[in-house]
Amino acid sequence: MDLNPADAAARPPLLLLRRGDRLFGAIASLALLGMVLLTCVDVIGRYVLNRPITGAFELDEMSMGALVFASLPLVSLRRQHVTVDLLDWVLPARWRPAQDAVANLLAAFCTGVIAWRLWVKAQEMMSNGETSAELAIPMHPLVYYMAALSLLTAVVMVVMVWFDFTGRPERSCTKR
Repeated sequence: MDLNPADAAARPPLLLLRRGDRLFGAIASLALLGMVLLTCVDVIGRYVLNRPITGAFELDEMSMGALVFASLPLVSLRRQHVTVDLLDWVLPARWRPAQDAVANLLAAFCTGVIAWRLWVKAQEMMSNGETSAELAIPMHPLVYYMAALSLLTAVVMVVMVWFDFTGRPERSCTKR
């Protein structure tokens, strides 16, 4: 985790982002591992022992939600979103940071709207007492988690805008 002396002003945000990178990487990895193990045990139980795991599909769906939303801040920190370079050949190279900043602001706005709507949905689910169909697991905690990570992703994207305008201390905040 070496930082250039020129990045001294950016150290606290970079260190915080790197720690977040590790935390959400671990969450995403554990969700994926859980899905793989559950699916393997369910397949063996279903086809070898004729005893599938009750609710395995629901648990896989919930794990997928946890995995996807834990990955959003990681992808944003690493600037690994899928991009289409339609206008790069038209714009001068000196405008690319501004182009990235505008794209990140737009993405932050959209992700913020998603976070808001997920939060509203979680509140509705909690007040209605919604649960999963087979295992009767309350769904609102997962949706609150998804809303919180969407909001975190929006914040990360705003931080990326700041990096774009301050000379990008690192192209990827998770440079090792």
